[in-house]
Amino acid sequence: MKKRLVAAVFGLAALAAFAGTCAVVNVSLTSLSGGNETFAGELSNSSGVNILEHKFKVTFLDSSNNVVETQTQDGCLRSLQDGTSDFFAAKSTSSASTTSTGLARLANFAEDPNFKIGTVVDGDITISNITVFRVDDELTIGAKITNNSSTSLIDPVACLVVRSDDDRVLTVVKFVDINNLDEDENDTFSTTVTVPDDDALVDHVDIYVDGLSGSTSGAPVRPESDTDNSVSLNTPTPTRTPTVTGTPPTATNTPAPTDTPAPTATPTP
Repeated sequence: MKKRLVAAVFGLAALAAFAGTCAVVNVSLTSLSGGNETFAGELSNSSGVNILEHKFKVTFLDSSNNVVETQTQDGCLRSLQDGTSDFFAAKSTSSASTTSTGLARLANFAEDPNFKIGTVVDGDITISNITVFRVDDELTIGAKITNNSSTSLIDPVACLVVRSDDDRVLTVVKFVDINNLDEDENDTFSTTVTVPDDDALVDHVDIYVDGLSGSTSGAPVRPESDTDNSVSLNTPTPTRTPTVTGTPPTATNTPAPTDTPAPTATPTP
């Protein structure tokens, strides 16, 4: 969080059906790798409207508030129901020296023609066997996902939200390589994320899992979550143990003693 941050609060007046607002909160602008910066945060929906399909519009500005670049990206989750949040992380393609501010909002209808309002369906997902550990700038996150519902869970997705000790979002990873799950089936995942090598910055991880219902509706399932998973530190394991080069010198032969002279006869008294 080394530069000025902007948490964009915007009205949804352009979307006439929305009676309230959404707010982008817990943002950060952080250099994660390659010298370019990542603008990340969460969008809290207090509009009174249940949203399904949605995208984020993220803009990077320079120190004079000129637009450096703009990106549009899918939500990490398939839904953004009233009273919930979704998460984003956009990495600038420009040098860190040219980006000093980030802005974010929901994409409007012109930017996202597939924007959709609707409600999720209930599911029954368990997130267990969670592992979160960091070695230098590599954070490994893993878990087991179980579908307890009698309805199949199609195309499950894990949304991994990395947070600082003051709850700012540092980065977000959308992990999609999880198998379809019938009733009582489970699958595991593990992925590695580049993060700052800083204990205070990389503090905990929130895990969200959703999917599509295997019923004929194919509607998004209400996300399940397991939050505030502390990051543990692992000491890097040496790639190999040094071995002694060469064989210690062999001791030289010890000379054998020469014959000991036999004593002369002792005179008989």
